[in-house]
Amino acid sequence: MYSPEDLLFLAPDRDLMAFSTGAYARKIWLVVLEEPLFPGNKDFLVKILAAAQVNPEKDTLWTSVPIDTAIGLTSVLKLKQPDQILVFGLTPQMIGLQVDMPLYRPTEFYGATWLFSEALSVLEPDKSRKGLLWKALQQLFL
Repeated sequence: MYSPEDLLFLAPDRDLMAFSTGAYARKIWLVVLEEPLFPGNKDFLVKILAAAQVNPEKDTLWTSVPIDTAIGLTSVLKLKQPDQILVFGLTPQMIGLQVDMPLYRPTEFYGATWLFSEALSVLEPDKSRKGLLWKALQQLFL
């Protein structure tokens, strides 16, 4: 669909590593919207990822993006070269991409497989959305 040579990023790069943790052993990048009013969200995501045999501390680079923070991904994409990028609660445009990507459907783009999902606060109480996410995670990791 798009190649790594396509220049489709319009947001300025910020030092996303300042918002990031994890050993990144499996080159999985989690980009998660921070939701201060929902402190249990991280535990919810950890549980889902564990079911998909992904350990967030060991396997991923977990980037928590503060609300109302404009970010661009190009510097981290070039530096870390992720295999999979899972985005929760942010649209492609919010992270500097000028493309449309469907929710809950793994999409090859810029040398990685991307998976966009709604915010964790929307996912957790909704069984059908959790099912869509689970199906997509199975395609990626099981």
